[in-house]
Amino acid sequence: MEWLSKVLLTTLLLLSVHTMGAQDEPIVILNETDTIRPTKYIAPLTEKPKLALFQGFTLSADILGPIIYLFSDYGSTEAALRLNLKNTYFPIIEVGYGKCKSTDVETNISYSTSAPFFRAGIDFNILKNKYMDNRLYVGARFGLSSFKFDMSGPNMTDPIWGGSSPYSYHDAKSTSSWMEFVFGVQVKIWRNFHMGWSVRYKQELHIGQPSYAKPYYIPGYGTTTDTSCWGGTYNLIFDLNWGKRKVKSGE
Repeated sequence: MEWLSKVLLTTLLLLSVHTMGAQDEPIVILNETDTIRPTKYIAPLTEKPKLALFQGFTLSADILGPIIYLFSDYGSTEAALRLNLKNTYFPIIEVGYGKCKSTDVETNISYSTSAPFFRAGIDFNILKNKYMDNRLYVGARFGLSSFKFDMSGPNMTDPIWGGSSPYSYHDAKSTSSWMEFVFGVQVKIWRNFHMGWSVRYKQELHIGQPSYAKPYYIPGYGTTTDTSCWGGTYNLIFDLNWGKRKVKSGE
């Protein structure tokens, strides 16, 4: 029996050595039909494809301006075309039509105008993740409107010579310009349809006016009771961003 115990002890030692080696280098047994295929390279998760320059464009319409006109003496309708560059920079053109018909209850002076306006500028998406469908942006606009206006009121009395003359002006001409600084939000609602709003600080640059009258309202800008004013939009947006996931060619 002594020789049997020696054989068992030797066998256990060999199995221990084999097991320790197997932990470092596992043994893979291949069948005759098995073949070794190269492993496909998987890019690290931290790497993201670079965005192509042109990412599409958006068409939008403001619904706030017509609502304001229902409850006040002035308002506007407008639409915009905005290009999408790398989902970061958004050159934009805005075209609209402003209208005002107002009478001052204290002076009894009436003012009316209706004319188109034009704005051009750029927005910048300040969100860090440029692959998102939602956007938070800041921007600037240059606005311009060339229009005619009517003003009329009670007869004017000459304080020195006496007498009176009618106060009525028709088709007075004005060309005015201004700057706008914009902060806005755009949120995806369904597929390519988005909604968004913007808040705008407007600063007069130039108001063209005849010597006898100053325009009370500038289409696209607002009232001229001060050299600056606030405005806003609430937009329905159709976003054609078909190239958002496209990798820049050659990279």
